[in-house]
Amino acid sequence: MESICVVSQHIGYKRHPSIKNKLIMDEQVKDIVEKIFDMYANGHGSVEIVNYLNSNHYLSPTGYRKTGLMQDENKIGYDWNEVTLCNMLKNEVYIGNTVQNKKSVVSYKVHKIRTVEKENQIRVNDTHESIIDKDTFEKVQCILEKRGTNTKLKYDYLLRGLLYCYHCKRKLQIVLKKNAKRNAKSHPYITCTGHKKRGCYPLSINYEKFEKHIIYVVKKMCRIYADKEIFNSIYEKYQNKTLDIRDGYKKKLEQIDKAILDINNNLDKMYMDKLQGIILEEDYIRVSQKLIFDRTNLVKQKEELEQKLIETEISTKNKTKEEKELNKLIENFLKLEKIDKIYLYRLINKIEIDKSKNVYIYFNFSKLNSMNESLDEFIRIEELLNENNQKRKVV
Repeated sequence: MESICVVSQHIGYKRHPSIKNKLIMDEQVKDIVEKIFDMYANGHGSVEIVNYLNSNHYLSPTGYRKTGLMQDENKIGYDWNEVTLCNMLKNEVYIGNTVQNKKSVVSYKVHKIRTVEKENQIRVNDTHESIIDKDTFEKVQCILEKRGTNTKLKYDYLLRGLLYCYHCKRKLQIVLKKNAKRNAKSHPYITCTGHKKRGCYPLSINYEKFEKHIIYVVKKMCRIYADKEIFNSIYEKYQNKTLDIRDGYKKKLEQIDKAILDINNNLDKMYMDKLQGIILEEDYIRVSQKLIFDRTNLVKQKEELEQKLIETEISTKNKTKEEKELNKLIENFLKLEKIDKIYLYRLINKIEIDKSKNVYIYFNFSKLNSMNESLDEFIRIEELLNENNQKRKVV
């Protein structure tokens, strides 16, 4: 069995004129690549994007390579399709990576080729300029994974792809079950299939009731977030926690700097005492080695704390960007008459259910997670919101 190693041409890139196997950006079609990723990351489905491309006379990648035209009002054929679009959305070439050994030849006699598992492919990062930033690409992959590759399922449940077992961390399945009564209607239930083999716990939850409960909770939390007066009073303590952590790091760094300075002063004093014959050579060596060992550990602790401090500062900056995205997302979400699956995927990372049917919702946004630390906290927030609404009615 031999591997296939090729550098194929991708829409948005072209071959370097002089460097073999090097890709350079194709400025003529770069904007449409960005548009496609941006549309998918912001909730537009593959069918909608394909219709947009075709109705605006964009040629497919094959059509572009053959004609050199990005758009052609008189085009015949060369239409986009969902397979081409989804393959493009999964392609790491757009974040600057080169992936080889995707296919391998099983037998040349029967011309049989198989797809190589992702972990066995050859991946080289940052081989060329990226068109899509990594955050957008990862968001797209998350949506693709949760939607699944089969778009023709008879029952495409709203929460499919989001449900996980709290204990074994595997995806939970939604299966149809009939009641004991003859000719009774089947209802979907959430189960942890194969739990016995893995030593996990059995689970059986009515999916329809569960979905209604989750949608209620998510909508309620979104409304709370949208009410800035209430939310800011709740979120303030979590902001203070971050500030307290940063202040703690800074105080610890000050203590370490003082301890290192004391050790250096003691070493200097001991060295002078040794020169003046106040202490013996062997005593100087013994004590100085211990002090140097302590100083080395302190320096290591200092470096770790400085890194943590940098990480908290980066996290604070990222939260500003996250907040803008969340504000827009929740504003659009609350306008929906019917819950859109893509919006739900962008809000929620995963939902875990344990053996006692306790539910843990993990959002893609830290601010929403801070509201979801405990059921008691959520109830308190809901009461505050209702109380606030009552005050407004009185006014």
